[in-house]
Amino acid sequence: MAYRSAPITDDIIWRTPLFEREQGLAASLQNKFTEHRPHLLDFIRLDEPHPHQAMTLAKWSSYSELTTLCALYSDHIYRNNPTQARENKPLLSLWAQWYIGLQAPPLMLALLTEKRALSLSPQYFHVEFHETGRAAKFWVDVQEDPYLTLQSSLIRMENLVTQTLVPVIEALEATGEINGKLIWSNTGYLINWYLGEMKTLLGDEQVNSLRQHLFFEKQFSDGRDNPLWRTVVMRDGLLVRRTCCQRYRLPDVQQCGDCTLK
Repeated sequence: MAYRSAPITDDIIWRTPLFEREQGLAASLQNKFTEHRPHLLDFIRLDEPHPHQAMTLAKWSSYSELTTLCALYSDHIYRNNPTQARENKPLLSLWAQWYIGLQAPPLMLALLTEKRALSLSPQYFHVEFHETGRAAKFWVDVQEDPYLTLQSSLIRMENLVTQTLVPVIEALEATGEINGKLIWSNTGYLINWYLGEMKTLLGDEQVNSLRQHLFFEKQFSDGRDNPLWRTVVMRDGLLVRRTCCQRYRLPDVQQCGDCTLK
């Protein structure tokens, strides 16, 4: 009996430090958000039980779920204009802006300011959708990625793109209603903006280096094509969005302040 129980005891001994590290990572991120960006905690939950209706990417990206969410969002957007012809391209563009706009900034803060790297595997993220069909809150099962912990800020950002954002945009592109390039254009604009918001935490040198690699290198470090390449361009000394997000085509939706069509 003693021989047979030894492996179980050893397993508990080895697991405990990992569990404690992950608990510590969740607490550290919670404190960091509270100190530097408390508004993020309005829509990001760390190591809290997610509500039963929250879904992983694998769940919401299924045909039936995504169709239902898009229908709800379409009904909401066109609620005051029921007879207007509905356009799915700008609708999905705005839906994606909500989703990625809520998910990416807190992950950027976590990856670029914390020594230990948060795992970006989609299975650890549940999203709760608003009654209108768009993303409302994210529930994160905090796990450390030991490999990513050892990597540079650039590699961490590349992994944010490849592990987290690529599957989302591919799921939306698979509807056949939108070209992924439009969503990537919106996403590049978002990432560039939030890097600017983080200058006080990261410093000019690091922000400028990340911008150079993320927006002006055609390939990532592993040789894969960089979907953020030239999603923002230099105009009049400023990095600005390259293309219009198309939201102006939707009823009762304001045009962006720096729309390329102006």
